[in-house]
Amino acid sequence: MTITSEQCLAARILTHVDRSLLSATSGVAVAVIARFERFSALPSAEDMERLRHGLERLGADFIGEDAFGGRGVRLRFDAEMSKRISAWEDEGGLSGEDDVP
Repeated sequence: MTITSEQCLAARILTHVDRSLLSATSGVAVAVIARFERFSALPSAEDMERLRHGLERLGADFIGEDAFGGRGVRLRFDAEMSKRISAWEDEGGLSGEDDVP
């Protein structure tokens, strides 16, 4: 599924991801992401696929057009899963505490 500029921007907003993190996750340059979101230029098919996969890894779920509505994006995790993930982030103490010498 190819994503639209609007879906890319909406996915970044929903997942609280800036262009730098998306770039690091997807391997697509920040400038390419910015031009795509501003409707200035379409990325290559390869970059488009990498953007979609990167956003999916970051928690976005893309919705295709169907009889009930147009294309969209939603969070992959429901509220309960998001709450559990947030709790996991605090487990284990400070980083480096359990390093083995």
